[in-house]
Amino acid sequence: MAIALACATCYAQDLESGGLDLQLTPTMPENVRITSSNSAEYNGETGLVRYLGGVQVYTDTGLQIFANQALVDTKKKLVLLNGDVSIYQNAVLHRGDKATYNYGTEELDTSGMRTSLDPILLDSDNFSSKTVNGKRVFIGKNAGLTTHDREKPNFWIKAKEIEVYPEEEVIFRNLKLYAGETPVFWLPYLAQPMDSQLGYHFTPGVRSNWGAFLLNRYGIMLGGDENPDSGRKENQWLLSEWQFDIRAKRGLAAGVDFTDTRLDHNPNLGWLQLYYANDSDPSISRTGLTRTPISNDRYKVEYKDRYQWQNTPGIDHIVDANFTYLSDQYYLEDFEPRKYTLNPQPDNILAYQRRSDTMQLGAFTRIQLNDFYQADQRLPELYLDHAKRPVFGSSILHEGSSSVGYYREDTGDLSEYRIRTEAELTDTTPERQSELSRILEKKNFGRLHTYQELSRPIEVTDGFTVTPRAGAGYSYYWDQGENNNTHSSPHGYLGLDAAMKFTKRFDSVKSDRWGLDELLHVIHPYANISVLATNELEDDGTKIDRLTPTERPRPFDVARYSAIDDYQNWSIVRLGTRNQLLTKRDNKSHTWLTLDSYIDAFLNDPEFNRDFSNLYNDLRWNPVPWGSLSVDTQFPINSEGFTELTTGLLFWPHENIELELGHSYLNNHPIIADSNLVHGRLFFRVNQKWSLGTYHQWQLDDNTLERQEYSFYRNFQSWTAGLGFFQRDNRIKKEYGALLNISLNALPSLNLPFSIEAQ
Repeated sequence: MAIALACATCYAQDLESGGLDLQLTPTMPENVRITSSNSAEYNGETGLVRYLGGVQVYTDTGLQIFANQALVDTKKKLVLLNGDVSIYQNAVLHRGDKATYNYGTEELDTSGMRTSLDPILLDSDNFSSKTVNGKRVFIGKNAGLTTHDREKPNFWIKAKEIEVYPEEEVIFRNLKLYAGETPVFWLPYLAQPMDSQLGYHFTPGVRSNWGAFLLNRYGIMLGGDENPDSGRKENQWLLSEWQFDIRAKRGLAAGVDFTDTRLDHNPNLGWLQLYYANDSDPSISRTGLTRTPISNDRYKVEYKDRYQWQNTPGIDHIVDANFTYLSDQYYLEDFEPRKYTLNPQPDNILAYQRRSDTMQLGAFTRIQLNDFYQADQRLPELYLDHAKRPVFGSSILHEGSSSVGYYREDTGDLSEYRIRTEAELTDTTPERQSELSRILEKKNFGRLHTYQELSRPIEVTDGFTVTPRAGAGYSYYWDQGENNNTHSSPHGYLGLDAAMKFTKRFDSVKSDRWGLDELLHVIHPYANISVLATNELEDDGTKIDRLTPTERPRPFDVARYSAIDDYQNWSIVRLGTRNQLLTKRDNKSHTWLTLDSYIDAFLNDPEFNRDFSNLYNDLRWNPVPWGSLSVDTQFPINSEGFTELTTGLLFWPHENIELELGHSYLNNHPIIADSNLVHGRLFFRVNQKWSLGTYHQWQLDDNTLERQEYSFYRNFQSWTAGLGFFQRDNRIKKEYGALLNISLNALPSLNLPFSIEAQ
């Protein structure tokens, strides 16, 4: 239904003058029905019909109009409505004093009316709509948009022209943002999609290593097919986000991110990111550590994507590409601190896999694209993995893995420079020089590895299960190290898993406060025996897939032991008991509390020559939606052990208070430094208008407040403003910043071009 701009002044005069002859009302067409609480007055000569009092107009297109009065021109097929006019048009509501409807062409003129497209309110001197390819488009001339449903909204977005594509986008031409009656922002053009990733967003703020900054981002969709009727692209799948950033201490930067939205189910894949910064002072550091000289030209090229297809049912072919090329070793620290915290040395991998329900065959290569990072390279590696499955339909289960490849580890230019510098110092001891020389030695080898395992679960009695396991494998190394050594290593493995189950039901236990509706106590005593015999690699041998320091117990299931080069002789017995308390919630079983307690006894300890490990206790308590507790502890049984206590508490003591507390304590670990770290997060809703939040992190070992954040929020009914401050103590240098956020409450996806994100 298109909109026509019709002048109804003469009809309004007739309606107000009352100069109509009274005759019988004519028959209206079937596509429109008009009713009134009073009788109608008809003038046969002019073809005018007057309705007074409680007029209602219904059309076969679903349009409903309510007004105090109506004047119908049966010759021109026009209906003039006057007085408290309300027009319901599917999900759209128009309100005003006057409107005109042409029931011949099914055109509606809503000039001067305020229009509501939930949650958007539009006010326009000239408002019209049209149908494009079956979709309604609303157009306002000299129009204003707000989401504050009040007689005097506290903000308006006004423009010479506004086009609204419901649930898709809003287009502004000559846009001005008003706070009340005061203009505060202007843009010549803005196409703001309803998707929060699209349209224009800018991020103002200040950071100690950036100075004052303004990050600008504009997102548009690409790809798809052009509709010949509307000229608009449909089924667009490529999200492009264009960036232009200004940093007072670092200069100008620009970039673009391309994201394949067809891979939205996997947020770690499907993009190409390009970014370049002409850094006016690359020597500025967040940490205060002295840097090696680097170029002013800073850049990143990052590509992560997956291609997947099926030639036959049940078999997937997958190609993964994961590449990150950086200008220097400090780029992520300077421009992407969040990514630097999570992944300071990104991988560069190209991989192929053929995957089914029972096996996976593949090949991948990892290369050192950034030569300033220490990285292992696989040039390439081929592998074949078999999932656990019955052998010829029997009760015996098989699983296994095999691989062959050529491997190399590069120290990295920066690390090599530092090592050589230390080795040349006159006060470096001979022992340390020997160790540094070993680090710089050639680290490469070829390796063939296979491991196969059989197991058979046996139910001895009801609730008692025993699973014996036996495995065998072989590893062969060649071209190893400086002297091109070879090494042959057969592996033999025996294991036994035993578990029992006891239950007791408490039907009378009920508590709404603690989320209990009956209680089932399940006790799982278990024992695991693991014995591995192998020909170990020498300690000074080249190792790529090796153990890394950790405070948690090592896995001793050989089939899932990824540190192939650190296979060592071991004999381990794990004894434990898992207690579970189950209750009913929402017609389902809910794990109310779990406590897993276990200890390892070593007949042959592969790492520290212990008789017993620490005593481990892992507690998870989820009694109610407004509270949860996790506690992981380990305490030494003998003098070689260490102590760890990790606690996390989420608690909502009141509907306006959210509290998170955490504590991590580590003492006397043989490799990892001692730590006594406490953190706390609080969010408090003071009232309907004001909220505040805080976060603190303390390292009690050296009495350092490592991190502190403060945020304040003000709800202005239709929009919310947030202001945050943070400071981080890096021991040598303190880092600080201020962050701002403003967004619409009713339409957060529209987001006004004000958004800030803690970097």
